[in-house]
Amino acid sequence: MRTLTRLTAAVSLLLAVACTGAGPTGDTTPTATSTPTGTAGATASADPKTPPPGWTHNLPTHEVDPVAVAMSAEGLKGLCDLHLGRARTLLAEIKAQKGKKPAELTWDDTLAKVDRIGLEVSIAAGFSELMSMSHPDEPIREAGKGCRPKATELETDMMLDADFAAVVRAYAEKKEALTGTRKRLLDETLRELRRNGLELDAAGQKRLRTLNDDLAKLAQEFETNLSDTTLFIEVKPAQLKGLPEEYIKQHPPQANGLVKLTTDYPDYFPILEFCEDRTVARDLNKLFDSRAADKNMSLLSKVLDLRLEKAKLLGYKSWAEYAIEPRMAKTPAAVKDFLEKAAAVVKEPAKKELAEFRAEWEKLGGKKGEPIPNYDRLYLETRLRKKKYAFDAQEISKYFEVRAVTTGMLSIFEKMYGVRFEEEKGAKRWHEDVRVLDVKDNGGGYIGRIYLDLHPRAGKFKHAAMFEIRPGVMGPKGYVTPISALVCNFPKPGDAPALMSHSDVTTFFHEFGHALHHVLTRQELVSYSGTNTATDFVEAPSQMLEEWTFQRETLDLFAKHHQTGEKIPDALFKAMQKSRAFGRPLATERQISLATLDFEYHARAEKLDTDKVFDEVMKKTQSFVYQPGTHFQATFGHLMGYEAGYYGYQWALSLARDVLTRFEKEGWLNTKTAADWRRMVLEQGAGPDERELVKKFLGREPNLDAYGRFLAGK
Repeated sequence: MRTLTRLTAAVSLLLAVACTGAGPTGDTTPTATSTPTGTAGATASADPKTPPPGWTHNLPTHEVDPVAVAMSAEGLKGLCDLHLGRARTLLAEIKAQKGKKPAELTWDDTLAKVDRIGLEVSIAAGFSELMSMSHPDEPIREAGKGCRPKATELETDMMLDADFAAVVRAYAEKKEALTGTRKRLLDETLRELRRNGLELDAAGQKRLRTLNDDLAKLAQEFETNLSDTTLFIEVKPAQLKGLPEEYIKQHPPQANGLVKLTTDYPDYFPILEFCEDRTVARDLNKLFDSRAADKNMSLLSKVLDLRLEKAKLLGYKSWAEYAIEPRMAKTPAAVKDFLEKAAAVVKEPAKKELAEFRAEWEKLGGKKGEPIPNYDRLYLETRLRKKKYAFDAQEISKYFEVRAVTTGMLSIFEKMYGVRFEEEKGAKRWHEDVRVLDVKDNGGGYIGRIYLDLHPRAGKFKHAAMFEIRPGVMGPKGYVTPISALVCNFPKPGDAPALMSHSDVTTFFHEFGHALHHVLTRQELVSYSGTNTATDFVEAPSQMLEEWTFQRETLDLFAKHHQTGEKIPDALFKAMQKSRAFGRPLATERQISLATLDFEYHARAEKLDTDKVFDEVMKKTQSFVYQPGTHFQATFGHLMGYEAGYYGYQWALSLARDVLTRFEKEGWLNTKTAADWRRMVLEQGAGPDERELVKKFLGREPNLDAYGRFLAGK
C-alpha cells in the first residue's frame, strides 16, 4: 500500500517525497483518452460522501486533471470526496469476491483493483495537499487540508477489513506466477495487512482507528503552523553591511527608517552567510529556530507519544522498528550502523575543519573555549573559503539569475533525456507566478506536465519540494501521463536582479530531479510509479543531479553574468571547485546529527522530553550549539513526513555517489548514459527492488566507496 501510505502519512516529498493568485485562464492540459473499468458513472458511490451540489466533474479517473477541475474550495472538496468514493467502490468490488475459491480469483479482480484504489487516493489527496500549502487564498488552503484525514480513514478502513483481507489472502493461496512489481504488490499488501492492525481484536482496532486519525490531523497541523509562521526583526540599513548589493536593493527601509527581515528563506540564509553584524544573524536565527514553537512543541510530543502507542499496539518495540521495516534498511539496527559508519568517516575531517573555523571565529571576537553558535557556521565557512581559495560566494551568485538558471537547467535535461519542455502560457494555474511546462519526447510523444512555483509569498510552503498532482500509470487505453509541481522559495525577479546563491541552484537541480523521476515514469502500477519508492531511496535520483551544478561543461550552458552575459571566469570556477569540499565534513556532520535526532525520537521505547533528547543528541553529534531558548525540533518538518526516515538522505546519497561514478567516467552529458539511467531507473519508479535497479545501471553491486571518498572530500 505504498501510494496510500505515502499520501496519508504526510509528506507530499516533502514529496508531497524528502523546491522546499491571479485568476486562472483557460486550460489546455492534454489528458489520456482511456476509460477505466469499474469507475464510470461513479458520482454516486458505495460511500455516502458525494460531491457538493453544483460540482459536475464526472470524468473517468484516468482522464482527470485535478488542476482543471478543482481550482476552488468546492472543487477540492468535490475532487476528494468523489475519488475517495470511487476508491470505496473498488474496495467493495474486491470484498464481493469473498467466498470464491483461490483458483477462481484473478489479478484483475483483486490486486489490480488494490492498485487502482491507490490511483483514486492519489488523485483525491495529491492536489489537495499541494493547494493546502501553496494556494494564495486561505479558504482554498483550508479546503485542501480536509482530504488527508479522509484518505487516512479510508486506508484504515481498508486495512482493517476482514473481508478484504480474506480475498487478498485467498488470491495469494492461488500462488499465481507473478513477477516484478505485481509480485511485490501482493507481498507488500499481505505485509501491510499485518502492519495495519488486521490481527488486533475489536478494541485494538478501534483504538488504532483513533490513533491514525489523530496522527494525520496532528501532522497536518504541525506543517500548517510552519507554513503560516513568518517572524521578523527590524534593523538599521547600516546593519546590512556585507550583504549583496541586490539583496540590499530588495530590502529598502520602511516608513520608520528600518529594514524588515523575515524568517523566510530568501531573507534568512543571506543574513546568516554574509551579514557582518552578527547580532542581526543572532536575532533572526533565534526566531528562525523557534518558528511555531509555541504550538509545535506540544504537537510534536503528542505525535511521538501516539506513534509509540501505535507501534506497541501493533507488536513493535518502537516506532522506528515499525517505520523502517518497509524501507531499504529494514531494521533500526541497520540504520544505527549506517549512521555510526558515516559519522566515523567524517569525524577526523570535521575535527580538522572545526579547528580552522574556531581560529577564524576567535579572530572575529569569539571567546576562546566557548562553543561556536550554529548561526555562525555558514558565515565562517564563506569567509574561510574566500580566504583559502579566493572564492567569493557573492561574486558567483551574479552568474545565477533565476530565469537564466531555469532556462539553462531545462536545456541540460532536454539534451540528456531526449525531451522538450514547452511552456503552456494559457493553462490554469493557482498563482500568476506559476509556470506550466509540458514535457514531450523528441519524437513528439506527450510525456507529462510540470508546474514551477518558484517564489515566496504569504501562506506558502516555506521549503522546497515536489508535489504529486497525478501519477503516471498504465490505463485501459494507454499510459496516463503524470503531472507534478515544484514548490520552491527562490528570489523573485523585480526591480533588482533575482540572483540565486549556488546552493539555491543546487537545490533547484535536486528538486527538479524529483519532478523528472515522477514525470518520466513508465511503471505499470501506480503503487510503484515515479517517486513512489522506499523513502530511503527516493532522494538518490535527485541528489545525483546536484553534481551537474559543479561541472564546467554544464555550468557554461546557463551560468552567465546577469549584466555582461559572460561565463564564470576560470579563476572563479577553479576557486569554487577547489573550495567545494571545504565545509562538507561539518555540513555532513550536521545532517548525520539531524538523522540521529529523528532516529532517537522514534527508536526509544518510552515517552520522552523532546528538549532533553535534543540536547543529548546535539552534544554527542554536532560541533556547533543552538541558541538557548530555541526549539529547533519544532521547525523540523521532516519529523512529520519522514518519521525515523531522515537517515534516508545520507543512505540515498551513498547510492547517488555510486551512480555518479558511471557519469563521471562516461560524460556528464553523455546521452547514452543518461538514456540508460532514464530507462533502467527513472522509468521504473520503485521497480521490483530499488537496489536491483541501481545494480543493473552500474553493472555491479552498489557499494559505499564513492560515498566515503565524497564525505572525506576526495
